[in-house]
Amino acid sequence: MPNLLAGQISLCQKQAKNAGNHSTFAPLIFDFDLMAAKNKTKLPTPQKQASIRLPKEKAPPAPLTETFRPGFWNNYWISSLLLLGMAFALYYIGLKYGYVLDDEMTYWKNEYVQKGFAGFGQIFSTDSFMGYFKEQKFLLEGGRYRPLSLATFAMEVEFFGASKPTAGHFFNVLLYGLTGILMCRILAGLFPLSEGGKWYFSLPFLASALFMLQPLHVEVVENIKGRDEILALLGGLGALWATLKYFDTKGWWWLAVSFFSLLLGLFAKENALTFVAVIPLTVWFFTNVSLKRTLFATLPLLVAALCFIWARYEALGYLLDPGKITGTDIMNNPFYGMTGNEKFATTFLTLGWYLKLLFVPHPLTIDYYPYHVPKVSWSDWRAIAGLVLNVGMGLWALWNIKKRSVPAYTILFYLLTLSIVSNLFVSVGTFMNERFLYMPSFGFCILGGWFFARKLPEWLKEKPDSAYPMGMIVFAIIAGLYAYRVVTRIPDWQSTLTLNQAAVQVSEGSARSHCFYTTGLYEEKYVKEKNLVERKRLVEEMEYHVKRSLEINPTYSAALVMKFNVAAARFDIDHQLDKFFHVTEDVIEKIPYNATFRKNLAAYLKYLDGSNADKYMSFCHRVGYEFFWKQKNDGDTALFFLEFALNRQYEDIRTLEDIAEILEAKGNKAQAAEFRKRAEAQK
Repeated sequence: MPNLLAGQISLCQKQAKNAGNHSTFAPLIFDFDLMAAKNKTKLPTPQKQASIRLPKEKAPPAPLTETFRPGFWNNYWISSLLLLGMAFALYYIGLKYGYVLDDEMTYWKNEYVQKGFAGFGQIFSTDSFMGYFKEQKFLLEGGRYRPLSLATFAMEVEFFGASKPTAGHFFNVLLYGLTGILMCRILAGLFPLSEGGKWYFSLPFLASALFMLQPLHVEVVENIKGRDEILALLGGLGALWATLKYFDTKGWWWLAVSFFSLLLGLFAKENALTFVAVIPLTVWFFTNVSLKRTLFATLPLLVAALCFIWARYEALGYLLDPGKITGTDIMNNPFYGMTGNEKFATTFLTLGWYLKLLFVPHPLTIDYYPYHVPKVSWSDWRAIAGLVLNVGMGLWALWNIKKRSVPAYTILFYLLTLSIVSNLFVSVGTFMNERFLYMPSFGFCILGGWFFARKLPEWLKEKPDSAYPMGMIVFAIIAGLYAYRVVTRIPDWQSTLTLNQAAVQVSEGSARSHCFYTTGLYEEKYVKEKNLVERKRLVEEMEYHVKRSLEINPTYSAALVMKFNVAAARFDIDHQLDKFFHVTEDVIEKIPYNATFRKNLAAYLKYLDGSNADKYMSFCHRVGYEFFWKQKNDGDTALFFLEFALNRQYEDIRTLEDIAEILEAKGNKAQAAEFRKRAEAQK
């Protein structure tokens, strides 16, 4: 067998040599081309087979960014549950509380809201206070058009029935928790977890936890009406998330999501408008997307803003100034009577105050009305400090934003979202409010998370997003203090009385806090109290606070109404009619046409029908004839008061002559003659 194989190999070598193949290394390979040339023989050409061309599949366009990489829920599902649980753990005690503050106007006494789904048309087509006042009031610059939160209240009425504040509180807390989760989701894309980092000490979780623990948010969450702030931020963040998803996927539908999300946020509250600037800033800062593509993705946001402005104009009939706002009530226009310098100095004082509250959220109050926030000029160091801090922050941020400085981004986020409620461009009806920091505090919390997760570890030579001891200790102390302030602040929101009692202790210089506390004492305690000693003590306390309110703002109509009510309460105790009438006449001179006062006075005059006749008749003469007729030339109102005297003593000569004179002047000569005849008959 070996010999046979060797022979075959030798034969192949000879044949190759004869064919002119000089290759020395491949005895088993034949050079067919060379053989064909030598033999002048053409090799048959193989026939071409028909080929089927398959259409080329288009490769999907490469994403411009990879902000939201897969795996968020793997890394952050526990943190998401913790954030939601944090919301309910902090605020569960408030679930049983009732309605307070503006809940009356926007919820339980709002006619359109109480209709449920049937009220949607009116909610979206009128001023948000129309359902309460039953007519359009021109109290505040720009009016109030925030239909989305009212629509959610109407849904609660539809599903759970009227007067169910627990439902309102529950959904506020739920939406607050979901805001924390969405915040964590966005930040996990913008600040990916560092290699070897721990989710529980990562920037996204720390920033979101600070947001949930922020004591300044108690007003937004505990006041059911504060849902407009929650929904506005949710809408803005939803639009930001959708825009970033568009660049991740190039799916145009994400632009549609950003449009609808921002539009919903705007229907909740107009400060979501600032996200038209925040979103392109965020895209530019965190991605390498070109300016052209960034501006293209901003177009749906601009369209949403225009749609909102159009809907708002259709509902209100004006944009900012209807030309009917008198602006003389400092409770709605706190800058009334100030010079331009005083207005801007006071505004920058409040802007500095906001910064202080972000770092040290204590003391807290619902009342920053005149003059808890004082009226100042540029000679006040606090105004100068506010100007230097805010302008300095802005300039520093603009200078460093090109360096992709995270503090620069957070400062610009804060300033942009605060601008619309700063009173620098549009008057918001008060000097400042803690709820106005709800949206801007998002930027502050990012800064806090960045400091603990990235900057402090850098200083201490620790790994970013790692659970290093120093950071954990300091953060735990701050979180504990925040949580303590939240749980001690929430009980203040139990009722209108407890809320105003807390406010008057902090905002001693506010006319509103003293007036509202007096009102709470009167409605929630005095009218229900049976013990004479306690009623006397309550009257004394109310007298002090209503007097203090009017010392701060002598023309404050609500305080003047309460001054009359308290005077009536004092009369019930000491029965000094002269003293009561003296106070009443003082109130009449200051607010002669106040509807609430007029109603209360009419009811009390009927109650006094059995009191001293001479004093009663003299009061009606002084008010009806001497004040409204002689001083005001108002015959109708004069007759209104003189009618009380006529009912008390039907044939009183002075009253009959007063009425006759007024009727004759009004042109009713026949009836005037009849009253004169009756007067003459009594002489």
